[in-house]
Amino acid sequence: MTQKSMASDVAIVGAGIIGTALAYFLSAEHNMRCVVLDRDTAHKTASWMAAGELSPAYRSTTPYPQPFVDFCVEGLRLHKEMYQQLVQESDVDYKLVDTPILRPAFTEAEAAEMQELGRQQRGYGMKNRWLTTSDLHAMKTWLSPDALGALLCEDEMQLETALLTAALRRACEQHGVTFRTAEVSGLRRQGGRTTGVSLSNEHLSSERVVLAMGPWARFAEKWLGFKVPVEPLRGQIVHLQIAGQLPQEAIFHMSAYVLPKPSGRVYVGTTEEYAGFDASTTKEAHDAIMESVTRLVPSLAHAKELGMTACLRPLSLDEMPIIGPVPGQQGLFLATGHARKGILLCLATGKYLAQQIAEQKPDYSLDAFSVGRIGSKS
Repeated sequence: MTQKSMASDVAIVGAGIIGTALAYFLSAEHNMRCVVLDRDTAHKTASWMAAGELSPAYRSTTPYPQPFVDFCVEGLRLHKEMYQQLVQESDVDYKLVDTPILRPAFTEAEAAEMQELGRQQRGYGMKNRWLTTSDLHAMKTWLSPDALGALLCEDEMQLETALLTAALRRACEQHGVTFRTAEVSGLRRQGGRTTGVSLSNEHLSSERVVLAMGPWARFAEKWLGFKVPVEPLRGQIVHLQIAGQLPQEAIFHMSAYVLPKPSGRVYVGTTEEYAGFDASTTKEAHDAIMESVTRLVPSLAHAKELGMTACLRPLSLDEMPIIGPVPGQQGLFLATGHARKGILLCLATGKYLAQQIAEQKPDYSLDAFSVGRIGSKS
């Protein structure tokens, strides 16, 4: 027999970094009762496995749309602003640290591209400078001497993603958020309004529902009545350990990176694979990653390998997040499609979507990421 369970103000489907951050802001800043639902007991998907660099810059030769870049800059600002508060509330230090990033050029075309990136970053207030080969030599960086130069980005940061997720969850619990392991089978509606969700043997009543399901948002299409253009983008990371003290600077070149972590490990990656919902690691990816990163840092060929991880990032068709109310379905919201920037954007998404849900005008406009651009109920 199906039973009706206790009502909440907001039911959030998905306990990843976006759903958890949203629950934090709804409860801490708007005093809303939240329940977060996820079928995975551990919740250890991309939110736990991502590299954790906080960079508004793009990695490929195709720049991000300007609204996305601006949102990433805002995301970085919020991480800086809220770090001490979240650590104090949760008693979990997720090790937010400054991380200078070298973006090297190995051809004249790459040098021109990196210098243009530098001009763009300075345009929105970030510090960087171009380093010549002489500058790099004097710096005694671990970067390959084959580099013709590098853009040194000095305003970027990183954190430990598993610890951030744990900190947000603990802070949520301090504000009364309930986390439940449960699989949602559908939405409950009355008239044109969403009134809760259906679970395997009960109905959960809620005044508002948010689908924050990462790449799994596409499985909600039958509930929404339109296509959700999001697919999983698999990224694999090799974990290394090197002898001696870790260098301070990270190195990013196209999709390859070398990222020294506060934990003492070095993360090297990554891949961008359309492999469906397969989150396994592969030898092919390992070999491709190591070939790329040893070109950047030849000494890594002698590093000790500690393991390999993979995660599935939600990539939207236009590579922009999908955030906001679902048109024509009162009380229903969607938050997905953050792709490579979910960790960077979790606080900004959580804070400003929470304001929308609380029927306030957001302090930062989310119009560029509206659900309306991808479809409406048919």
